Formats: sequence, structure tokens, C-alpha cells
Amino acid sequence: MANRRWRAAVVALAVVVAACSSGGEARDEPSPEVAEPPEVGVGELSSDVRSVPDPPPRGEPGALVALAPRTGPDVPAGAQAWDVLYLSEGIKEEPVVVSGVVFAPGGPVPDEPRPVVSWAHGSVGVADVCAPSRTGVQVPDLAELLDAGYVVAATDYEGLGTPGAHPYLVGVSEGRGVLDAARAASLIEGAGAGSRVVALGHSQGGQAVLFAGQLASDYAPELDLVGVVASAPAAELSTLLRSAVPISLGYGLVSSGIYAYSQAYDELVLADVLTPAAIDRLGAVEEVCLSELTSLFARDSPSSLLVANPLDVGPWAERVEQNEPGSAAIVAPVLVVQGGNDFIVFASSTDTAVERLCQGGNVVDYRRYPGIDHAEILGEAGPEILSWLAERFAGRDASSTCG
Repeated sequence: MANRRWRAAVVALAVVVAACSSGGEARDEPSPEVAEPPEVGVGELSSDVRSVPDPPPRGEPGALVALAPRTGPDVPAGAQAWDVLYLSEGIKEEPVVVSGVVFAPGGPVPDEPRPVVSWAHGSVGVADVCAPSRTGVQVPDLAELLDAGYVVAATDYEGLGTPGAHPYLVGVSEGRGVLDAARAASLIEGAGAGSRVVALGHSQGGQAVLFAGQLASDYAPELDLVGVVASAPAAELSTLLRSAVPISLGYGLVSSGIYAYSQAYDELVLADVLTPAAIDRLGAVEEVCLSELTSLFARDSPSSLLVANPLDVGPWAERVEQNEPGSAAIVAPVLVVQGGNDFIVFASSTDTAVERLCQGGNVVDYRRYPGIDHAEILGEAGPEILSWLAERFAGRDASSTCG
């Protein structure tokens, strides 16, 4: 973002200098033509996944911009993987380039297209250095998913590892990124990915996949979304915001969210919710990841950082509510798993979110795990999630716990 502002400043300065130095009488000169960005799919696909084209090339959401083989400790033995850059539609309704990783089973591509699990990660921060494709992708039960014959697409989300701000906890942006990662996976010749998709996400990613479910029929109608799995989803943002502010980890999350919303929504004013001292320190969210950000604010009291809870400030509260899933139908069955001892995404908040999803007529299977915390839930629920995925890809009917 700083580079983009710098380039804009340089261009603006050049225009001023040219205007001031032209001297003499004005002359009518033709304006220079602005070249259109190149179109993806024309010419050889780039293998430089660390050089993100800015502005983005022309193309459809999900189109591959760059592709390179990936090796390293996050690639299971016998599997294959690729770093990808792909197109998506950003929060400002403009094309953006998103980074991610696609994993596939090793060996020859089968005749039948492979099902796709599109993974949406939890909160890591909003700085580019926090992108999982850079720090190491952690997909729960990845080896088991690949052994089952699935392709796994793991998005970084818009603006995380690529130009522009990351719209943290902005559901539409995250949901599009999840769907477009599945689209991108289907374009990798060696992956063998098909159009049947389950969206699987944890925490922030739980919110992301619920929005992906709401968006899929209109945004990506060619995908056959057969299921959505939301683990400890950040779905009831208003409840989470009231409970998170008093704790240090919570403020690390809240500061990331406040910064991201101020970047995503032009009408939101930081000074309406943050103290001047907090605004001065907010630049840290662009530089460090969540664990370090939490440490930076660990000794601060909420009163030294906040002048008002965003839920008590009209425009902020409206945007928070807008990003709580449940306002539209989800096109596929939903599995929600939640730990009873979760002090980041409280079980009571997930209870409320599930109730809203049920009231919307969705098919929801809600499973709570007593004594399990936020970090443990995916491991504890892993076998049941794998079984649920297999049933969805097999075309079996899903059960619902909605009354």
C-alpha cells in the first residue's frame, strides 16, 4: 500500500512539474494513450508468483495469473503443490490479484475430476508478511484430504500477500476469494480438479465459507458447491466484538478489524472509535502478525485505546451487522463445529449464529464439543469432518439439527 501511495505521489509531482515548466503559450497536444492491462490466458503463464502485476491483468475471476511448483515442509510426502496468483473481485468491485496454494494428490490425473476442498484460514493478521503462502500453509488433516483424492485450494484472501489492504472479516471479499481459489485450482492441468467443491474454514475462515455459501449461486454458478464446513466461525461479530475488547488478544483482533474496516469502507472514521494514541500506533497492523500485535497492546487498557465501541457508533455498527452471515440462503448443507471451552469465539455466539442460519431455512448440522478450545476444535472434530465431506461428495442427503 505504501508503494502504491508512493507511486501515486511521484506521478502527481511529475504532472505538477510538467505544468509549471511548460512556459510560453499553451499548446494543444494529444493526450498519451493509456495502455490496457494485459489479458490473462494470452501468451505464456508467468511462473513469478512473488511479482504481483499492478494493475491486475484483464480476465475472469478465478483466472490464473501466475503458477509455480511449491516444495517445502507444508507439502505432504507424495503430494504435489503449486503457488498461485489468481484474479478475484475485490471489496471495491474491481479486479484484484490474490495469492494462495493448491495441493493435489501425487501420481497421474484420474479420468474422473477430483473433488475440491477450498480451505479458508483463521486470523493471522493483515500485514502481507502474514500470508500463509509465505509463512507456511496449515490445512487441518491435509494428508488425509489428499489421500481421499481431493484437491485442496488454500486462499490467502484479498490483500494478504498482494497489493491493497486486506479486508479482514469482510465476508463478501473473503467468500469470493474462497470460490475463486477453487476456480483457479480447476485450471491447473496437473491437479485434475473438477467443479464439485466443499468450502472448509476456521474462525475468520468460518465466516468466509459461510459467505462463500451465500454467494456461490450468483457469483460462481459453474461450481457445484456441495457443502460448507465452518469451525468456530467468526459469524456473530457483534457478540464477539463486545466480548473481545476487554482482553489483550481480543484487542489484537479488534485493532486489525477496525483498521481493515476503515480501509474497506470510506464512510468509517477512525477517530470515532479510537483514541489519538491508538491511531498513532495503528500502523503496526501493516507490519506485524497477530501474535506480535497482541503483545504490542498487551498492557493497554481498553479506555486508552477506544473512545467508543464500534457497535455504539452508527456507521460502524451497520457494517458489522452487514458482515454477519445469514442474510441470504446458503446453497449447500452446512456443518458447524464449536468447542465449548473457546474463549476467542464463544460457544454462545456460535449458538446465536446457528439459530440465525436455521431461521433462514438453511440445512445446518451443529455439533458442540464440551471442554474443547479454539485451537483444539479442528483436531477434535477432524474425523467427523472428513466423514461429512465424504458423504457430501458421494451425493448423500445431509441431516439437520435445526428445530
